[in-house]
Amino acid sequence: MLPVSKVVVGIIPVSLTAGATNSSSVPPMDTLGYKLAVVDVVASAADVVSNKPTVLKLQEADVTNDSSFADVTGYVGGTDFVIPNALTSTTLTNISRMVVPLQARKRYLRLKYSPQTTQLVFAGASLFRGEQSATNAAQAGVAVLIGG
Repeated sequence: MLPVSKVVVGIIPVSLTAGATNSSSVPPMDTLGYKLAVVDVVASAADVVSNKPTVLKLQEADVTNDSSFADVTGYVGGTDFVIPNALTSTTLTNISRMVVPLQARKRYLRLKYSPQTTQLVFAGASLFRGEQSATNAAQAGVAVLIGG
């Protein structure tokens, strides 16, 4: 039995330079048919703890053009939550997780992230409680679906 879930990419792994905002390296996350999103943002170690991101937030829209997206209340770093200090150890990663109930949300989510220093950044999301279970890789949002 496969879980009723789907994987979507929020930011393709990329090296961001200081002040660069990355949000559009992939299409916005389509949440149609799901009730919960769990978004994980993973950044490499920073050189000092104060080099936390200057932007870490979710936006939403009913269509995918850039001008339609607006910040999601409760998911804006620096306004709704404190962006934690960056980890500096190369044995640890900076991971932020956003758990988003989708019932009152618009169809598309977009993550925005901007570091203070050059960092490797990746973001992915898992959508849960879908209306129907994925029966193939494309429906699950993966290259290969293994299990049954």
